[in-house]
Amino acid sequence: MQPAKGYRYSMDPFVLCSQVPPACSGDRILDIGCGCGIIPVILGYCFPQSRITGVEIQTKLAEIALKNIINNKLEHAISIVNKDIKNIHPESTNGSFELILSNPPYKKYNTGRLNPDTQKAIARHEITMNIKSIAVKAETLLRHKGRFMIIFPSERLADIEQAVQATSISPEWIRYIHTGQNKTPKRVIFSGRKNITARKRILPPIYLSSNNIMNMNILPKRINP
Repeated sequence: MQPAKGYRYSMDPFVLCSQVPPACSGDRILDIGCGCGIIPVILGYCFPQSRITGVEIQTKLAEIALKNIINNKLEHAISIVNKDIKNIHPESTNGSFELILSNPPYKKYNTGRLNPDTQKAIARHEITMNIKSIAVKAETLLRHKGRFMIIFPSERLADIEQAVQATSISPEWIRYIHTGQNKTPKRVIFSGRKNITARKRILPPIYLSSNNIMNMNILPKRINP
Protein backbone atom coordinates (compact mmCIF):
# COMPACT_ATOMS: atom_id res chain seq x y z
CA MET A 1 0.00 0.00 0.00
CA GLN A 2 1.05 3.58 -0.68
CA PRO A 3 -0.77 6.90 -0.94
CA ALA A 4 -2.97 7.31 -4.00
CA LYS A 5 -1.84 10.93 -3.97
CA GLY A 6 1.39 12.12 -2.43
CA TYR A 7 4.83 10.55 -2.40
CA ARG A 8 5.11 7.17 -4.14
CA TYR A 9 8.22 5.02 -4.22
CA SER A 10 10.21 4.31 -7.38
CA MET A 11 12.67 1.55 -8.28
CA ASP A 12 15.31 2.91 -5.89
CA PRO A 13 14.26 0.81 -2.84
CA PHE A 14 14.37 -2.39 -4.90
CA VAL A 15 17.80 -1.62 -6.33
CA LEU A 16 19.19 -0.69 -2.91
CA CYS A 17 17.83 -3.85 -1.29
CA SER A 18 19.32 -5.96 -4.08
CA GLN A 19 22.80 -4.94 -2.91
CA VAL A 20 22.38 -5.96 0.74
CA PRO A 21 24.82 -8.84 1.36
CA PRO A 22 23.26 -12.22 2.28
CA ALA A 23 25.56 -12.21 5.30
CA CYS A 24 23.30 -9.53 6.80
CA SER A 25 20.66 -12.18 7.54
CA GLY A 26 20.04 -12.13 11.28
CA ASP A 27 21.37 -8.59 11.68
CA ARG A 28 19.64 -5.66 13.28
CA ILE A 29 18.74 -3.34 10.39
CA LEU A 30 17.55 0.27 10.37
CA ASP A 31 15.86 2.09 7.47
CA ILE A 32 16.07 5.88 7.84
CA GLY A 33 13.03 7.55 6.25
CA CYS A 34 11.13 4.33 5.53
CA GLY A 35 8.10 5.98 3.91
CA CYS A 36 5.35 3.39 3.41
CA GLY A 37 7.70 0.62 4.54
CA ILE A 38 8.80 -0.76 1.18
CA ILE A 39 12.43 -1.42 2.22
CA PRO A 40 11.52 -3.07 5.56
CA VAL A 41 8.96 -5.29 3.78
CA ILE A 42 11.48 -6.41 1.13
CA LEU A 43 14.20 -7.13 3.69
CA GLY A 44 11.73 -8.70 6.12
CA TYR A 45 10.75 -11.19 3.43
CA CYS A 46 14.28 -11.84 2.19
CA PHE A 47 15.89 -11.96 5.65
CA PRO A 48 13.18 -13.23 8.06
CA GLN A 49 15.71 -13.82 10.84
CA SER A 50 16.69 -10.15 10.91
CA ARG A 51 15.19 -7.54 13.19
CA ILE A 52 14.30 -4.46 11.17
CA THR A 53 13.30 -0.98 12.32
CA GLY A 54 11.85 1.66 10.01
CA VAL A 55 11.89 5.30 11.11
CA GLU A 56 9.48 7.73 9.43
CA ILE A 57 8.79 11.33 10.46
CA GLN A 58 5.48 11.66 8.56
CA THR A 59 2.61 10.18 10.55
CA LYS A 60 0.43 9.20 7.59
CA LEU A 61 3.28 7.34 5.90
CA ALA A 62 4.23 5.64 9.17
CA GLU A 63 0.63 4.45 9.56
CA ILE A 64 0.66 3.02 6.03
CA ALA A 65 4.02 1.35 6.74
CA LEU A 66 2.56 -0.34 9.81
CA LYS A 67 -0.41 -1.59 7.78
CA ASN A 68 1.98 -3.00 5.19
CA ILE A 69 3.91 -4.83 7.89
CA ILE A 70 0.70 -6.35 9.29
CA ASN A 71 -0.73 -7.22 5.85
CA ASN A 72 2.49 -9.04 4.98
CA LYS A 73 2.56 -10.83 8.36
CA LEU A 74 5.98 -9.43 9.22
CA GLU A 75 5.25 -8.08 12.70
CA HIS A 76 7.74 -10.58 14.14
CA ALA A 77 10.58 -9.04 12.13
CA ILE A 78 9.73 -5.36 11.67
CA SER A 79 8.83 -2.39 13.85
CA ILE A 80 7.91 1.11 12.66
CA VAL A 81 8.85 4.21 14.65
CA ASN A 82 7.03 7.48 13.88
CA LYS A 83 9.72 9.97 14.94
CA ASP A 84 12.24 12.43 13.59
CA ILE A 85 15.48 10.49 13.09
CA LYS A 86 17.25 13.28 15.01
CA ASN A 87 15.45 12.02 18.13
CA ILE A 88 16.44 8.38 17.67
CA HIS A 89 19.28 7.08 19.87
CA PRO A 90 20.60 3.59 20.66
CA GLU A 91 18.81 3.74 24.01
CA SER A 92 15.45 4.16 22.24
CA THR A 93 16.04 1.31 19.76
CA ASN A 94 17.27 -1.33 22.21
CA GLY A 95 20.80 -0.99 20.94
CA SER A 96 22.72 -0.24 17.78
CA PHE A 97 22.54 -1.76 14.30
CA GLU A 98 24.75 -3.84 12.02
CA LEU A 99 23.21 -2.31 8.90
CA ILE A 100 21.66 1.10 8.25
CA LEU A 101 20.06 1.92 4.90
CA SER A 102 18.42 5.00 3.47
CA ASN A 103 16.70 6.12 0.29
CA PRO A 104 16.57 9.71 1.50
CA PRO A 105 15.36 13.04 0.10
CA TYR A 106 17.65 13.72 -2.82
CA LYS A 107 17.14 17.40 -3.68
CA LYS A 108 18.90 20.18 -1.80
CA TYR A 109 16.42 22.33 0.08
CA ASN A 110 16.81 25.55 -1.89
CA THR A 111 17.12 23.97 -5.34
CA GLY A 112 14.41 23.21 -7.86
CA ARG A 113 10.68 23.59 -7.49
CA LEU A 114 9.34 22.75 -4.03
CA ASN A 115 6.29 20.55 -4.49
CA PRO A 116 3.12 22.11 -2.97
CA ASP A 117 2.21 18.66 -1.65
CA THR A 118 3.89 18.60 1.78
CA GLN A 119 4.31 14.83 1.76
CA LYS A 120 6.12 14.91 -1.58
CA ALA A 121 8.16 17.95 -0.59
CA ILE A 122 9.50 16.31 2.60
CA ALA A 123 10.23 13.05 0.77
CA ARG A 124 12.08 14.71 -2.11
CA HIS A 125 13.77 17.77 -0.60
CA GLU A 126 16.21 17.95 2.30
CA ILE A 127 13.74 19.70 4.60
CA THR A 128 13.72 17.53 7.73
CA MET A 129 17.05 15.77 7.10
CA ASN A 130 19.99 16.06 4.74
CA ILE A 131 22.85 13.81 3.73
CA LYS A 132 25.16 15.24 6.40
CA SER A 133 22.69 14.70 9.25
CA ILE A 134 21.95 11.18 8.01
CA ALA A 135 25.65 10.27 8.01
CA VAL A 136 26.14 11.68 11.51
CA LYS A 137 23.12 9.82 12.84
CA ALA A 138 24.19 6.60 11.10
CA GLU A 139 27.55 6.80 12.85
CA THR A 140 25.79 7.15 16.20
CA LEU A 141 23.48 4.19 15.60
CA LEU A 142 25.91 1.79 13.91
CA ARG A 143 27.77 -0.90 15.78
CA HIS A 144 31.52 -1.28 15.42
CA LYS A 145 32.23 -2.42 11.84
CA GLY A 146 28.58 -1.80 10.93
CA ARG A 147 27.59 -0.98 7.35
CA PHE A 148 25.90 2.17 6.01
CA MET A 149 24.24 1.95 2.57
CA ILE A 150 22.50 4.73 0.67
CA ILE A 151 21.13 5.25 -2.83
CA PHE A 152 21.40 8.79 -4.16
CA PRO A 153 21.58 10.74 -7.43
CA SER A 154 24.95 9.98 -9.00
CA GLU A 155 25.81 13.66 -9.36
CA ARG A 156 25.70 13.96 -5.56
CA LEU A 157 28.28 11.26 -4.81
CA ALA A 158 30.73 13.96 -3.72
CA ASP A 159 28.16 15.15 -1.14
CA ILE A 160 27.93 11.64 0.32
CA GLU A 161 31.70 11.26 0.54
CA GLN A 162 32.05 14.69 2.10
CA ALA A 163 29.34 13.88 4.66
CA VAL A 164 31.02 10.67 5.85
CA GLN A 165 34.45 12.31 6.07
CA ALA A 166 33.33 13.96 9.30
CA THR A 167 32.42 10.54 10.78
CA SER A 168 34.11 7.21 11.49
CA ILE A 169 32.40 5.72 8.41
CA SER A 170 34.82 4.97 5.58
CA PRO A 171 33.86 4.27 1.95
CA GLU A 172 33.74 0.54 1.19
CA TRP A 173 32.41 0.55 -2.39
CA ILE A 174 30.22 2.44 -4.82
CA ARG A 175 28.06 1.14 -7.67
CA TYR A 176 26.47 3.18 -10.43
CA ILE A 177 22.92 2.47 -11.60
CA HIS A 178 22.02 2.98 -15.27
CA THR A 179 18.55 2.90 -16.80
CA GLY A 180 20.01 1.60 -20.07
CA GLN A 181 23.25 0.41 -21.66
CA ASN A 182 23.97 3.71 -23.39
CA LYS A 183 22.68 6.06 -20.71
CA THR A 184 24.58 7.97 -18.06
CA PRO A 185 24.04 6.74 -14.48
CA LYS A 186 21.11 8.30 -12.65
CA ARG A 187 21.81 6.79 -9.26
CA VAL A 188 24.73 5.52 -7.23
CA ILE A 189 24.79 3.18 -4.25
CA PHE A 190 27.34 4.02 -1.58
CA SER A 191 28.41 1.49 1.03
CA GLY A 192 30.59 2.44 3.99
CA ARG A 193 31.80 0.73 7.14
CA LYS A 194 32.25 2.13 10.63
CA ASN A 195 35.76 1.95 12.06
CA ILE A 196 37.09 0.06 9.04
CA THR A 197 39.45 1.73 6.59
CA ALA A 198 39.90 0.07 3.22
CA ARG A 199 40.54 1.10 -0.35
CA LYS A 200 37.26 2.15 -1.96
CA ARG A 201 36.14 -0.21 -4.71
CA ILE A 202 34.05 0.69 -7.73
CA LEU A 203 31.82 -2.30 -8.45
CA PRO A 204 30.50 -3.17 -11.92
CA PRO A 205 27.50 -1.00 -12.84
CA ILE A 206 23.91 -2.18 -12.74
CA TYR A 207 21.86 -1.74 -15.91
CA LEU A 208 18.13 -1.76 -15.37
CA SER A 209 15.97 -3.21 -18.11
CA SER A 210 12.25 -3.85 -18.54
CA ASN A 211 13.00 -7.54 -18.05
CA ASN A 212 14.65 -7.37 -14.64
CA ILE A 213 12.19 -4.70 -13.48
CA MET A 214 9.07 -6.64 -14.46
CA ASN A 215 10.40 -9.91 -13.05
CA MET A 216 12.10 -8.29 -10.04
CA ASN A 217 15.28 -10.23 -10.83
CA ILE A 218 17.27 -7.61 -8.95
CA LEU A 219 15.86 -8.61 -5.56
CA PRO A 220 17.98 -10.69 -3.18
CA LYS A 221 16.96 -14.29 -2.72
CA ARG A 222 15.02 -15.17 0.41
CA ILE A 223 17.18 -16.55 3.21
CA ASN A 224 15.15 -19.28 4.88
CA PRO A 225 15.18 -19.29 8.69
